[in-house]
Amino acid sequence: MFALYSFLSGLLLSAAFKPIGLWFAAPLAIALLIYTINKNGKHFASFAMFAFTFNAAGLIWSNKYVGITPWIALVLLQTMFYLPLGFLKRIGESWYFFLPVAFLALEELRSRFPFGGFGWLRVGFSQVDAPYARLASIGGVSLLSLATLLLGVAAFQLAKRGSGITLPAIAIALTLSGIFILPNNSPRQTFQVLAVQGSVPKLGLDFNERATEVFYRHVIETEKSLTKGKKQNLIIWPENSVDVDPFNNPKIGAAISSLVDKAEVPLIIGAVLRSDGQLQNASILWEPKTGASTRYVKRHLTPFGEVMPLRSALTFFSDLPNQVEDFSPGNLAVVHQVGQAKIAPIICFELIDDRMIQSSASQSNLFVVQTNSATFANTAESAQQLAITRIRSIEHARYSVSVSTVGISAIVDTNGIVLKSTRENIATSINSTVALNATRTIYDRIGEFAWVLVLLIGLGFGAGLSYAARVGKRR
Repeated sequence: MFALYSFLSGLLLSAAFKPIGLWFAAPLAIALLIYTINKNGKHFASFAMFAFTFNAAGLIWSNKYVGITPWIALVLLQTMFYLPLGFLKRIGESWYFFLPVAFLALEELRSRFPFGGFGWLRVGFSQVDAPYARLASIGGVSLLSLATLLLGVAAFQLAKRGSGITLPAIAIALTLSGIFILPNNSPRQTFQVLAVQGSVPKLGLDFNERATEVFYRHVIETEKSLTKGKKQNLIIWPENSVDVDPFNNPKIGAAISSLVDKAEVPLIIGAVLRSDGQLQNASILWEPKTGASTRYVKRHLTPFGEVMPLRSALTFFSDLPNQVEDFSPGNLAVVHQVGQAKIAPIICFELIDDRMIQSSASQSNLFVVQTNSATFANTAESAQQLAITRIRSIEHARYSVSVSTVGISAIVDTNGIVLKSTRENIATSINSTVALNATRTIYDRIGEFAWVLVLLIGLGFGAGLSYAARVGKRR
């Protein structure tokens, strides 16, 4: 039965993530996992089955266009990070009190290693609709993960006969304290944005097979949208919306200048550049009369998408690695300024990098998330990415304008609430008012090592519960 329960716990945890989004499934999954480990001696096998199922279900979108082999490889790599949890049982009966801190430590590790990390399925990212989601403004997604894991321990304790209610009550009280964190509703200046989702001619890896077509789709949708609603302060296009280098293609550069000059509104584009022979993924502010001004080059490149580690080894299994030309990363945090708006561009995969988002928040009063979901269209990827965006808005008290080539594009407020959003796979736009907020959350004030403090809290919690349990048994 251990295999069945491990499988079910992994499946249950994946259901906490979008598009299903049952946030309470996460603590229930952890409770079931603890029960499973306690009922059998196959600790490592149980954790492996749980982790494989969870990652396979949660990341199934990654095999849409690249095939099963890369998906399985990614799942196996992620599964390896859960295997050390098998050593916890050596602590004794109170082993599961240390499960939250150990689980969290491994989340932090895989968010950074290897190849820059892949923290897409951190437990905290599944909790955006939880009543205690605002804990992220105090300790980031790390604290949100810890709180969820503690609830899982509490749920197991409550279901365990004769265990009492003291320990679960402490865990539940600490976690649900997030409900009482006041929403970030301080007064601030407003700003009108037009987020354009121009769509693409073809979904999949070769979404921009026909040069300039993606670009002209965004031009057409922008011209159509400019005649509707309030006068905009800024137009925003997604990642890869300019599918040829506008500096090397004078016709495209001139078309962008003509568009913004006529509208008399600045435009942020997402463009693929070729600079000194190197590809770059860039966010560029294009202003009326003056043309291109600030330019941000993506710093955290997507492994196996924009840069190919282990290329020679991987070509043994597939020719796909040879189809990926390595991009060159940027090394500077750049903020686009339009009037009073200090806009931090976040390009797709960078969204899961805690340190990068925190540094962007310190310089800005608005987030712009530019992404291209064409390579994972009609999957859970876009919904999961939007959930991560919502967590980032809570963490840093910033409005986020998330704009994609094919959707889901959305406006998110400082409390992670989606104010407006689009459907997928259509050409459309959002004309919306956003607030410019430079408030620093507690998480921002603590700084980039907040996760260390959260780990210490988790360790202290585990040690305290373990000690209390031992004292209780001696009485």
